[in-house]
Amino acid sequence: MTLSREIFDVAIIGAGPAGLSAAEYLISTGARIVILDEQPRPGGQITRQPPKDFVVKNWLKGDLYKDLKALLSRLEDHVDIVWKMSVSVTGITPPVSDQIDDVYQVWYQDDRAVQTVRAHKVLVAAGCYERPLAFPGSTLPGVMGAGAIQTFLKSQQVLVGARFVFAGTHPLQLVVAEQVLDAGGQIEAIAFAQSPLTGVSRLLRSTSLFSHWRVFLTAARSLIRLRRAGVPLLFKHAVKQAGGVDRLEQVTLQPVTATGAPQPERPVRTFIVDRLGMSYGFQVSAELARQAGADAVWSADQGGWLISANSWQESSQPGLFVAGEITGMAGAEASCLEGRIAGLGMARALGLIPTGPADALAARSRRQLSRQNAFAGFLNAFSRLPDDLVAHMMTPDSLVCRCENITCGALRQALTDHPHLREANGVKLMTRTGMGLCQGRLCYSIVAEVIRRERDCSIKDIGPYHAQWPVKPLSISALLPRQK
Repeated sequence: MTLSREIFDVAIIGAGPAGLSAAEYLISTGARIVILDEQPRPGGQITRQPPKDFVVKNWLKGDLYKDLKALLSRLEDHVDIVWKMSVSVTGITPPVSDQIDDVYQVWYQDDRAVQTVRAHKVLVAAGCYERPLAFPGSTLPGVMGAGAIQTFLKSQQVLVGARFVFAGTHPLQLVVAEQVLDAGGQIEAIAFAQSPLTGVSRLLRSTSLFSHWRVFLTAARSLIRLRRAGVPLLFKHAVKQAGGVDRLEQVTLQPVTATGAPQPERPVRTFIVDRLGMSYGFQVSAELARQAGADAVWSADQGGWLISANSWQESSQPGLFVAGEITGMAGAEASCLEGRIAGLGMARALGLIPTGPADALAARSRRQLSRQNAFAGFLNAFSRLPDDLVAHMMTPDSLVCRCENITCGALRQALTDHPHLREANGVKLMTRTGMGLCQGRLCYSIVAEVIRRERDCSIKDIGPYHAQWPVKPLSISALLPRQK
């Protein structure tokens, strides 16, 4: 374990659109910054880069990625940034009241040991991850998140399978399905759990059609392309089960009602495939900020337990700033805007720019962010899971917690045997859900939904799992003293 003596002005956790946008402004003020990220190269998931020694033809082609690629090009090799890539941030220690230098300590693990960097301000821009659901066969090899399938295509143009079914509630599956089609894959079906009328009615009540018409035009073109390729587009259908012996071999889709309950009177549809792309929404990666003491609020539509922030993107923990999906799912453009506002806010707090000029510079970004958030509100409402879907997709044998091998039946039995259990942390202690390597990232939303239905309470009453150091798994060797 190595403790740093050097003190940076700002430590940025996450080298995606939000983190890079904040860094670009901070560099212009002369701030000393360090960026930490789990990937070997910056860009985040949306602009996932191939290894530096690889040349990928037509990498991320199209207007959608043009501005983000330009941001990457300006910053990736910038000499005024200290890069710490391929590291896992495991915790943040806030300043203590009697500390002379008033700095944060950011703990991270590299390939050698647990180390730290120190900084006066910290920006957490940790992004999000795909929301998994529990159903028969959900852990078979070949069942993947749609975003995971897209990651292989983005970074190295690897097609992970031959025959695909996509199922979910989020339009991302249309984008990924078209990319799979372009790469030579066969799409057997795309299933949305909601009715098409749901999206149309919400769109007609929204101003987003006019402010984001290019996005809708792109989506319409994707739909036309998929339909011309003969891809079945199913609405009010959800996954009933994934079948196979040692790997995925078939997927059965079940017709569902508007609330997500199965319709047994209607026939199921089974497809022979080797990949199932799940797209049932996202969960924000807020554990690190919560571990550092930041307040969180629940939003089912926006990605779970979100970190609250003021107009400068500063959380309830003084000196700890947040930007990007961690404040609510809103997309890359909103993340860039929040990152820039956070950069201005940190520069202001460090005395690198007066409040007046900072406000003037932030005003335009805030107006643009308001428009982006309005569009995100429509998209999140469109992608909302039907109320009964999660519960009806599960069977008693479905794995709720993969790390600890806890089934839905075992969880429900524990709640029956212990009627006093209501909060997530109490259930965690009793059942071991959330105690594995993922620390609840994969199971929390499923566990919370089971508790909500069994106890007829709200997710706010259930609360999040405690976020503790380390928020990511540590190797024992990293904690041992280095041999000289």
